[in-house]
Amino acid sequence: MNQDHEPFSPGTSEASEEAEASGEHATKAVYLTQGEINALQKAILFLKFESEETASLLYAGSPLLNSVLEKVRDVSSFGEYAKELHSRPNEYAERFMRAKVERSYAEELAPRERTEEQKIEILRSCMYPYPVK
Repeated sequence: MNQDHEPFSPGTSEASEEAEASGEHATKAVYLTQGEINALQKAILFLKFESEETASLLYAGSPLLNSVLEKVRDVSSFGEYAKELHSRPNEYAERFMRAKVERSYAEELAPRERTEEQKIEILRSCMYPYPVK
C-alpha cells in the first residue's frame, strides 16, 4: 500500500468531496460592490414584478432566487430600509402577480389540478419579499 495517500473509505473519496463542494447547497464566498448588489436586487425584482412574461414565474417563485434576494438585501447598505418596505403588503405587486399567475394557469397546454393551498404557496413564493394579504 502506498503510504503517501489516505486509505479509501466510502464517502470521503476525492470524487464525492468534489461533488459536495460543487453541489446545489455548497457555499462559496462572493464579494459584490454595493452597486452590484443594487443591480442584482433590481434585476430580480424586475423579473418578479414588472416582467409580463408568464414564463418568468419559473424564476419569480424560485426558492433559490428568493434566497439570493434575501441574502443580498441583508448585506445591502439599504437592507434595513428594504426590510421595512418589504414587510408591508404591496397591493399593486399582488394584483400584478395574481394576474400573471392566473394567465400562466390558463396558458398551460396540459392544465394541472392544484389545491387552494398549492395556489397560495405558489403566490407566496412569487410574491417574496412581500407578504400576501
